[in-house]
Amino acid sequence: MSVAQQSANLAYHDRVKRILPGGVHYNFNMPWEEVPLHFVDGRGSRLVDMDGKEYLDLYARFGAMILGHANEEYIDALNEAIERVLCVSHCDFDADALELMHAHIPSAEMIRFGLSGTEILQTALRLARAYTGRNRFLRFENHYHGNADNVMGGRVTDRRNPSPVDYRGDYKGTAGRATDIMAEQSYMIPWNDFERLEEFFAERGDEIACVLTEPITVNGGSIEPLPGYLERLRELCDEHGVVLIFDEMITGMRLGVGGAQKMLGVTPDLATFGKAIAGGGVPVSALVGKREIMHLLETKKVIHAGTFNGYPLGTAAIVATFNILSRDDEAATKQMQRRVGELQNVLVREAQQVGLPLIVQGPAGVSSFHCTDKPLVNPGDYDFEVMSKDIIVATALQRHGVLISSISRIYPNVQLSDDDLDYFESRVKPALAEAKRSIDELF
Repeated sequence: MSVAQQSANLAYHDRVKRILPGGVHYNFNMPWEEVPLHFVDGRGSRLVDMDGKEYLDLYARFGAMILGHANEEYIDALNEAIERVLCVSHCDFDADALELMHAHIPSAEMIRFGLSGTEILQTALRLARAYTGRNRFLRFENHYHGNADNVMGGRVTDRRNPSPVDYRGDYKGTAGRATDIMAEQSYMIPWNDFERLEEFFAERGDEIACVLTEPITVNGGSIEPLPGYLERLRELCDEHGVVLIFDEMITGMRLGVGGAQKMLGVTPDLATFGKAIAGGGVPVSALVGKREIMHLLETKKVIHAGTFNGYPLGTAAIVATFNILSRDDEAATKQMQRRVGELQNVLVREAQQVGLPLIVQGPAGVSSFHCTDKPLVNPGDYDFEVMSKDIIVATALQRHGVLISSISRIYPNVQLSDDDLDYFESRVKPALAEAKRSIDELF
């Protein structure tokens, strides 16, 4: 391979960043510059970049690409929609998408579609406020609910007044945030802390419109709820007339077509979905919930608008995704989860071989690795040191041909194969050895 070919990705990146800020389509307040890979082809769980280098894709565009690349059934469904009707407000396969979601998702008595997770979550907050007549909401440390001013980042400095405020060093912190918007709208407490939860509801349960939570804190390190935690949260919301909202942007579809709520057996009042719900090829988000709350949209007391809400290509993608993943008692998802379990075992075993403390936690579809001796229990445990070590490992894996989210999430797709497991095993040991050397030097 010539020098010119070897530098194709970097040269293209330089071209892009002259016009695209930072050369990236999104950014957080991280203390390094990202140099993205530019891909030219994808099949199954493999991608090829502009330099001709192959990668095993365990990143899946932040978990959205659950069907794998070039999934023929999915692409055929999208092509059929494109050829038949492309840009109308309503089409003749809307009902199919709605009925599939209604059948599988416990809280989906009624459904509205959007495009992004950020905007549909704000609609959920609007509905909760309208339904309860209250303004504030409760969220949890190290959960992520989109990049709107009122839900991103912050920390609490006064336990007696648990309103989040900006702080220096917050990687979710941003200039230009509306002044005091977090403190005026929300409270924030630690997750998985029964005592703090009970204390908060006793003091302020009647003040809040809703509780906003990831049912499994994937963004905070793939931490599962402690036994009884979500059940108690459900009870407290009922006792105080508070709307319970599950943010299932990540967990939806990856834990089964019923989402985390079906797997865990706790039904929220409202839930938001996105990413994998439409297979990963097109953007779709969805707000689902109890009829009595969603009825506020029907009566037009609450506004929800958007040019591409429920667009035909997105609706077709939802239908195809649910059909593929629900078939044969969700066989494709179960096979994916089995294979990623084997991959996790390889990762932990090889880390032990090179002397690198490393654990994997969380359900197979949304798991994360961490450079620690024991699983994280509270999202607050996912601190800067753990995150930094995890990023070093993820970066080393990328250099050796394995793509994993920089903050250590492992996102498989249903086309993950035995050959992919062999590929992973052949590359993981040198990557971990390289990461171990870097971690030893820095920590």
